[in-house]
Amino acid sequence: MKFSGTKAELQDKLQQLGYSFEIKETDNFIQFRMQDGGILNWYPSTKTLQCQGASTAKSALQSKINTILDDNNTEHTRPVMIQQVETITQKQNSAISPSTFKSNGSKEKVFVVHGHDENAREQLELILHKLGLEPFVLQNTGGSGLTIIEALENEIGSATKTKFGIVLLTPDDLGYSQSEGSENIKPRARQNVVLEMGMLLSSIGRRNVAILQKGYLETPSDAQGILYIPFNKHVKETVPKLADRLQASGFELDAAAISKASS
Repeated sequence: MKFSGTKAELQDKLQQLGYSFEIKETDNFIQFRMQDGGILNWYPSTKTLQCQGASTAKSALQSKINTILDDNNTEHTRPVMIQQVETITQKQNSAISPSTFKSNGSKEKVFVVHGHDENAREQLELILHKLGLEPFVLQNTGGSGLTIIEALENEIGSATKTKFGIVLLTPDDLGYSQSEGSENIKPRARQNVVLEMGMLLSSIGRRNVAILQKGYLETPSDAQGILYIPFNKHVKETVPKLADRLQASGFELDAAAISKASS
């Protein structure tokens, strides 16, 4: 769906529909969070509208927006157009639909930071492929002669080649504070994973980072307020919330692909 007006005009139309909402602005989009649980994302650069939220609230929001825009499409010299682009054509042979960011036939890369849990990493890679995304995993892209830190700086540097990152926090190490003593030993992620997580957060922003946490482990004390998506046995447990996070960041995912990735 597209809305060619301004932020103020869109806000007025939502109020005409009887909605009360909170507004959050990011570098890429403006989000309207309705009191009934519906969420509307608007991308000013592309004029794209995206509805989210619980099924009932999302459906009601889509229906109301279509109605009021249709009723007022003569209001501007250039009519406000709204096109249905959210229903993606089912691909033959269950092929996965591309994301909004896909261009020139290539998949948008998602940076993956991980520790020593190879099973969890492989599960995440498979899930991303099912969603139609391309995981960028450092150990799978060797041959450049770069260290891990150099490769990460190159990939998430000023050019912002990677628009989204996923951090796999797995209990690979054990540690404790000297002041607390060894009896308070706790599982924790490897220190390089924590460092790379910080680089991702500072480079592309916490709204564009999903942190998947396996079981119980100690998290950095200065990283509170960051959204952690927990799982216990399999990364697919995170798919519903991970898909929401990706969609909020601007990726348009096919419902069938999300269902497939969850199974």
